[in-house]
Amino acid sequence: MSNRRRQFISSEATSGNVPLRLYNMGLIQQKKIIRLEGFPVLHLFVNHTGSGQFETLHDGRLWTLADNQACILPARVPHTYYPLPDTVWKHGFVTITGPSVNDLLETMNLPLMETIPLQSTESIWKLFESLFQLVRDNPPEQEWNVSALLYELLLEVLKQSVLHHETSTRTKSSSGAIKMAARMIREHYAEPILLAEYAQSLGYTIQHLNRLFKQAYGVTMHQYLDDIRFEKSLQLLSLDMSVQDIASALGMEANYFIRAFKRVHGITPGQYKAQYVSGQE
Repeated sequence: MSNRRRQFISSEATSGNVPLRLYNMGLIQQKKIIRLEGFPVLHLFVNHTGSGQFETLHDGRLWTLADNQACILPARVPHTYYPLPDTVWKHGFVTITGPSVNDLLETMNLPLMETIPLQSTESIWKLFESLFQLVRDNPPEQEWNVSALLYELLLEVLKQSVLHHETSTRTKSSSGAIKMAARMIREHYAEPILLAEYAQSLGYTIQHLNRLFKQAYGVTMHQYLDDIRFEKSLQLLSLDMSVQDIASALGMEANYFIRAFKRVHGITPGQYKAQYVSGQE
């Protein structure tokens, strides 16, 4: 939609059976609005750019509207809304009336007078454009087609809200799995660890869990495990232990430990022990 205001004031539907009716709609750069008696029909707001603050005047309820967010304001609720400081706030709005609007919102369980986070608004803006086009063209059976589009618009808001919630839940679940993996490695570094089996027990492939782990810690789980083992190896090298015993204590095969230690430190564990540990005795 263009940045100019697009508005349509509906007439009364010729059939009382039309469940949803468009009262008006637009995309505007918002200034401060105060409505002491509210608005006669329900508002659906979808943020475009910037951010704004809403407040109900009868109970002081506050919420904001920002990127990838929507909100629904019921009819006749005294309210005010305005741009947040240092922002140019643009939003799209659709005001809806009709005999089914309240029942539909209750069935969809869409929240009222609070921020509705959305996964995306791209599909919602396409429906805004389709709705405006339909109103402008004024085809036969327009009211029925508008009603269907309004239903589709509300359904898309619900869909994007659910998708956002599912993504957020997966992110929290992934974060928990990553923390569990790191803890398991720290606590069981001295044991043979089958990371692929551990990832599978959490419902991930080793490749996927490694990608998530690297995003969080900057290294893969194998690298994290080696880092802990090599850090611990420096402590064990100061004790009266053979390289074979140290490797075993770290849950590593001796030859692999020697090669990996040299790759990290530039010298073998035996050379490290001779240069740095023996010299301190």
